[in-house]
Amino acid sequence: MTRLHVAIPESIDEALGLLGKWGREAAVIAGGTDLVVELKDRLKSPKALIDIGRVPEISGIRETEGGDVWIGALSTHAEVASSTVVKETAPVLADACAQVGSPQIRNRGTIGGNISTASPAGDTIPALYVLEASVEIIGPKGKRVVPIESFFQGPKKSALAFDEIVLGVKVPKLGKEYVSFFRKLGQRKSLAISIVSVAFAGRCQEPGLFTDVRIAFGAVAPTVVRARTVEKAICNMKLDPKSAQYISKLAFRDCVPITDVRGSQGYREVMACNLLYEGLLEMGRVRKA
Repeated sequence: MTRLHVAIPESIDEALGLLGKWGREAAVIAGGTDLVVELKDRLKSPKALIDIGRVPEISGIRETEGGDVWIGALSTHAEVASSTVVKETAPVLADACAQVGSPQIRNRGTIGGNISTASPAGDTIPALYVLEASVEIIGPKGKRVVPIESFFQGPKKSALAFDEIVLGVKVPKLGKEYVSFFRKLGQRKSLAISIVSVAFAGRCQEPGLFTDVRIAFGAVAPTVVRARTVEKAICNMKLDPKSAQYISKLAFRDCVPITDVRGSQGYREVMACNLLYEGLLEMGRVRKA
């Protein structure tokens, strides 16, 4: 059995020092819901595990002086889903976190881990796209902030360097005039990886009429994608069942899914349109707050 060194830093500086020492031979672990599986399947074989679970600088959920919501990387999906601040100001993210895996996964998995894994099927990511969030990163050269859409570069690839750590995400608040939803399709309710997911946020001018529309799809491209074709079509159009159906069918123009064991390309395209259609019908019945 290969010897594995485990380190448990208690500050961000100590964690960065360990990353500098071990370099590419290290793996950062928090909840471990993805990494432990990869270790078990021998998809990764680091010589050192750096457990950042005790680092206080990356914990907590709070409002910032600038009026945003900051969510520390160690925040679990269960914590985000139950946060009063998140439910009031970014409900689409609370909804997404509430649908991640099983209760066990939600109580162990972290939002920082979901981001760092950079899977196009990550449930929190479409919600973060429509919230136009940004990722706060720290490394040997200091802190930097990356817009959420620029962070992801491909399946399991991101802007995060091997010697950097995600501190958290900064989420602009949605105003009370905004409505939103998150929907996903999985093979089963528990422990399901998304076959397709969609997140929506838009300012409701009146029932069925929206501006500042943002739509993002997960698991339909190498990264989560903004459906800008649909966004343009839906803005300032009065939604009824017929127009919602027409607009939803435009979703395939922004999707480039693959065929894998969870679903075919054609199935994903159809279900992306259907999930959006269901959500738009629901939003069309929501009245302005």
